[in-house]
Amino acid sequence: MDQPGPDPPPPPAPSGGKSALAFFGVVLLLFLPGMLAQVALRPAGLVWSEIFVFLLPALVATAGSNLRARAWLGLRRPPGAAIALGALVGGASYLVAVAVLLLVQWIVPHAWVEVFDPTRIFDGPAWERVLVAAVAVVVAPPCEEIAFRGYVQSALRLRRGPAPAIAGAAALFAAMHLDPIRFPALFVLGVVFGWLTWRAGSIWPSVAAHATNNAITSVLFLAVADARPEAAPPTLIGVVVTAAVGGGALALLLRAYRAVTPAPPAPSSLVALRDPADPSIGFSGVRVPRALRAAALAGAVLLVLVLLAAALGPGRPRRAAPPAPGVGAPGLEERGGDRGGAPPGRGS
Repeated sequence: MDQPGPDPPPPPAPSGGKSALAFFGVVLLLFLPGMLAQVALRPAGLVWSEIFVFLLPALVATAGSNLRARAWLGLRRPPGAAIALGALVGGASYLVAVAVLLLVQWIVPHAWVEVFDPTRIFDGPAWERVLVAAVAVVVAPPCEEIAFRGYVQSALRLRRGPAPAIAGAAALFAAMHLDPIRFPALFVLGVVFGWLTWRAGSIWPSVAAHATNNAITSVLFLAVADARPEAAPPTLIGVVVTAAVGGGALALLLRAYRAVTPAPPAPSSLVALRDPADPSIGFSGVRVPRALRAAALAGAVLLVLVLLAAALGPGRPRRAAPPAPGVGAPGLEERGGDRGGAPPGRGS
């Protein structure tokens, strides 16, 4: 991965500014009802969270800031080779992230690993596990990439160079999972996803990488769901081998990716005004289209319906999920309740 250099001096920017931290604060506030929805009715709650915690706020904040979503959120179409390589990068970065996760689990007490156990999202019946995996692979990647590599990274890049913007967006992406055990691994993934977006000026290669990472994790969880094997403590040699294989593959793939995305776009390309007569990019609710307002209202109604369905429906039996390698499906979280098996980690 080449080191992003400083951007050339940008032309005079429109008045107003964008705050990545303010947007992240809104996401965290919305994440609380999202977690309630996931506990109440997991598949529906996960879909609600992805759409109304990540995707819709990014669209509302962009439109309300007089910005075109295609430019600001990185929705441009990149070369097809970039998307294909992005998917392969997702597989290689999965191995690197697993090595980082195993190293953390090798260092910290095993009790900490059990407290922050991501396998709970796969502790339901078979049909529910399949739906959760489908959400992780199909719904989560575009929604989360639009929020973090789209909105957050663009907001940071207006004020900082590409390297701080990539790292800042990756840190907030990892922090959003509220899991200190997986934070380093998720930060690594976020940096790779952010670099893919920066090079191509588009989120779609990072969406492909994100989907591949989640697909590998989901398949592994589903494959061992009924076997429930014992989790072996990670060994240092295993961590080193996993990191070497994944890192070597990742370096080759990123070199090929750089060849098909030769010139990252300037930060000025992020700012395309929806109304050129209005030079401000400060947020105003008046600018938000009616369709997005209606979607926000629909989200509130759907949340109430999910909670009511869970309250009035029969109780759902729980089963323990098995341990499986991987960093979990980013963005799919559940806190509280019965705890299933933990990912591989060293004994306490």
